Amino acid sequence: MKVKHRRNVILLVSGALMLLVLLWVSYTVLQIESVGRRDDARPADAIVVLGTGQEQGWPSPAFRARLDHALSLYEEGIAPLVVVAGGNPEEDSYTEAEAGVRYLEYYGLPSEVLVGVGGDNTYQNLQQVEALAKREGWENVVLVSERFHMFRSLAMAQELGLPAHGSPTSTSPAEHNLVWHFYFELREVAAYTAYTLGIHSPTHF
Repeated sequence: MKVKHRRNVILLVSGALMLLVLLWVSYTVLQIESVGRRDDARPADAIVVLGTGQEQGWPSPAFRARLDHALSLYEEGIAPLVVVAGGNPEEDSYTEAEAGVRYLEYYGLPSEVLVGVGGDNTYQNLQQVEALAKREGWENVVLVSERFHMFRSLAMAQELGLPAHGSPTSTSPAEHNLVWHFYFELREVAAYTAYTLGIHSPTHF
């Protein structure tokens, strides 16, 4: 009888935990989708591009999508500066910031409107930007990344005291591949969960 009671308790607790996990995942996915589809670009002191991968000094396709969007915002007059954030998580010869700056210079942005900052993950990127914003007296920035990444990025910016508005790119390779979209969204759920638990993920997304 005791064994049966214990089994019932275990099943009940397991079911409750599974329900909580399901509710958390559903909530997080809803926030990722909702925030990621909202473009809040507005006049700001700087456009901030969060880095994600480069090879031999040239941005990855996903990174190029972010940089192209930042270039469009700059050409629209959203801000007078573009900050590219990203360190060297792959231990390559170039940082992501260097690759991003080279790319934007190649497509016509003058070097005097470009700034590169380090950081090997999103939180570190935003710490660097927040320090720069405080030093320069910026009142707000526009964050550029991919849609799935925007919810966590804005949450981190808010925690750091960095006034930021999101403007996600819609041309990321992940937007046109359901498998990749599903993969990155699940990855983002895990990364956001780790962040809420006080664990800053080593991933540079």
